Amino acid sequence: MATGGSEDGKDRRSERGTISAEDRASIHNRLSDLDRRLDDVARRRAPPVQDAGERGAAMGQAFKIALELVVGVAFGAIVGWALDRFFGTSGPWFLIVFLVLGFAAGMLNVIRTAQRLQAQSEQLQRSAPSVKDDPEKEG
Repeated sequence: MATGGSEDGKDRRSERGTISAEDRASIHNRLSDLDRRLDDVARRRAPPVQDAGERGAAMGQAFKIALELVVGVAFGAIVGWALDRFFGTSGPWFLIVFLVLGFAAGMLNVIRTAQRLQAQSEQLQRSAPSVKDDPEKEG
């Protein structure tokens, strides 16, 4: 048998890789349709710009809360270390005491900030418009 031949004896090697004009148009139409459908799905699944901003604001608040705790502990440690050096104590007594005080102050700041954020959130929820299935605001 000859290579590249077919059962009817015609050599089809020259036909490989060629696409007819009808096939090109069909492929182009299908790709355009697929592209349009993918754009529709992407548009529906994309989060609204407002959600991204709210997430950024929430992350900023979380970093602020964490930083308040770290700063409180660090400030207490620095003050305690400085007092130990100034008074020349035999052990790190001031460091320990002010480290604990710094931790307590940091936790107090974290609690205050969290309570303020919770109050703001509750106020926003109360001012939001009610929906039909919301039993609290019907009537």
